[in-house]
Amino acid sequence: MKTLRFYKVSPGGNSTILVLDPVPNADRGKVAQILMSTHHLQGEQVGFLDLEADPVRLDMMGGEFCGNACRASAAVMVQEKIGLREQEGLLQGKISVSGAQYPLHLKVDMTPKMPVYWLEMPVQGQNLTHGVRELEPGLGLVSLPGIDHFCLYEQIHPFPVNYIEQVQNLRQRYGLQGPAVGCIWYQTTPAYCIKPVVWVRETASTHFETGCGSGSLALALWLGYGQKFPLELEILQPSGSSISVLLSKQKATYNAWIYGPVSIIAKGEVYLP
Repeated sequence: MKTLRFYKVSPGGNSTILVLDPVPNADRGKVAQILMSTHHLQGEQVGFLDLEADPVRLDMMGGEFCGNACRASAAVMVQEKIGLREQEGLLQGKISVSGAQYPLHLKVDMTPKMPVYWLEMPVQGQNLTHGVRELEPGLGLVSLPGIDHFCLYEQIHPFPVNYIEQVQNLRQRYGLQGPAVGCIWYQTTPAYCIKPVVWVRETASTHFETGCGSGSLALALWLGYGQKFPLELEILQPSGSSISVLLSKQKATYNAWIYGPVSIIAKGEVYLP
């Protein structure tokens, strides 16, 4: 029976299992399916975290990009005292992650009662107006590194009973076969809020997520149509927590951050059959 060290973390919802021991690439999808299952650790996603790499390396279960998993990794880095150092009153460092072409900045503000975890999103060097498309009224597509998101305004496109089928239909209709595709149903009143559903190709899994960092960024870009800068939005997640997005632009350089609280749920050893 194989044993793996793990953390289970909630970055504003979106419970994430982070495996600390090496798992061969070919086995990661199968291991992730076991760990996520109802009768095992149960989670919405799995990442494989190499704390000995410089910078720390995170590989998601399907090779996709996940902003929330990066923020969850930052919480583990704080606990393990690896990869972050104090600068300008914050803990700062970098993380290398699947789906992103360069290491991303992490910042942790430990001064509030609930520490705030910041992640730089992988949009530098991109013209964000090119990644935002209107497909039909109330339906947009935002393409980000490692993941594409449909944004669906609920007053026009109500949240469906069979959301798994709806995600599949939209993927097929628009020919999206990347590592991950999300459908972000959203409302803007009385507050910005989302219902994110994410499909991951490698594990053939579709989850209604209780929080989604890249989906929150996609919504901010969609509402600003990739042209409104600066823009800062606080977006309510299904977990009841919020993830905030900060977008800025200096000349031709775009910057995007997501931030919010992160909670560690459990750590220990997990057994695989």
